[in-house]
Formats: sequence, C-alpha cells, structure tokens
Amino acid sequence: MPEDSLQCELRQRARQLIGEGRLPDQHPIRIWGGSGTGEQSCSLCERVIERDEVEYELEYGLETGVRMTRFHFLCHAAWQLECTRQNGAQRSAG
Repeated sequence: MPEDSLQCELRQRARQLIGEGRLPDQHPIRIWGGSGTGEQSCSLCERVIERDEVEYELEYGLETGVRMTRFHFLCHAAWQLECTRQNGAQRSAG
C-alpha cells in the first residue's frame, strides 16, 4: 500500500475513533518513545507494536483515572494530525 494511501486510511481511522470517544483528542500529560515490546497493540491500527518498531506511549489524566494509549510511529503522526485538525475546527467555530 503506498504511503499516502496508508496515511489517509490511518487519519480516517483516527477521526472515527476520536469521534467515538475511543481515542482522546487532547494533549497527553506524559509521552514516552522507544522500542515496542512485541506485546502491546497500537491504539489506532490495533496491530501489535513489534520490538523492531518505534512505540509512542501517551498518558492522560482523566477524572476517572489515568488512561494510556500506544501508537506506532505513523499511527501517532496520523492521530496528531487529526487532533490538530479537529481542535483547529473547534476554535474556528467557537
């Protein structure tokens, strides 16, 4: 799959999951990056983040407690773009 097509698919999935409330649309309180564990799934594409892949782990402080999300490198980029797009649209409307 060409990279542009993959990025479009990931951004569409991010929009969907943000809209459903399954992914946050806010900045995390902490973020870590490093090698995947080969055990955890990506919060966007739901594939396991392998040991030879970059993993971003984000922590959110919510009223109900702490929430963690994990992303592959490209999935994290797609999620960030959609958060920026959505938050920019909300500011323009308000």
